[in-house]
Amino acid sequence: MEELTDRRDPRFSGPEVDEHWMVNRRRALKWLIRAGYGAFALAFALPALALRALSQQQTEVASGDALVYASNAGGRPGGEPVMANDLAVGEGIQAFPQGKTDNQSNLIEVIRLADGEGAEGLVAYSAICTHLGCVVYAGLNQDGNIACPCHNSQFDPSEDAEVTGGPADRALPSIEVSVTPEGIIAVAGQFSGPVGPA
Repeated sequence: MEELTDRRDPRFSGPEVDEHWMVNRRRALKWLIRAGYGAFALAFALPALALRALSQQQTEVASGDALVYASNAGGRPGGEPVMANDLAVGEGIQAFPQGKTDNQSNLIEVIRLADGEGAEGLVAYSAICTHLGCVVYAGLNQDGNIACPCHNSQFDPSEDAEVTGGPADRALPSIEVSVTPEGIIAVAGQFSGPVGPA
């Protein structure tokens, strides 16, 4: 008996193979192989990215952070250390922890309420309004209060920044400060509550 080996032979009784189907099958296999390589690479990349994120420096306020001016305040350049002796009684300024200016929640309002040595006479609060999160004015208003430009909430710095007017329903969180031997104001704790709207 004669062996049928040629598929084009009309005597061949097997199924015909569609060449278009073979091309699509090859494309699908190539795509699956590439997807497998991608998934394999992703399986190694994700843990590496997670480790990198964990090792990044925290940008939140921390005890011991020296304060620097947030912007040009009364002729003092932004980024310069805040010296305790430079603040006059009744003066308020805004400062960031040095190297942590990328997080607006770190913005601190520092006010000198009275004369004193070191941190005596100084108070500090979050500069983020507890109503809707606007940045309060750096200087005190005519009543000696910290005021928000957005909705006119006002806070009394001599009474733990308690609300004295406006829609805010919570005091500005306070933060302890100290003065280094060089006379620079530094953070000496954490905010007493959540920064901004709660």
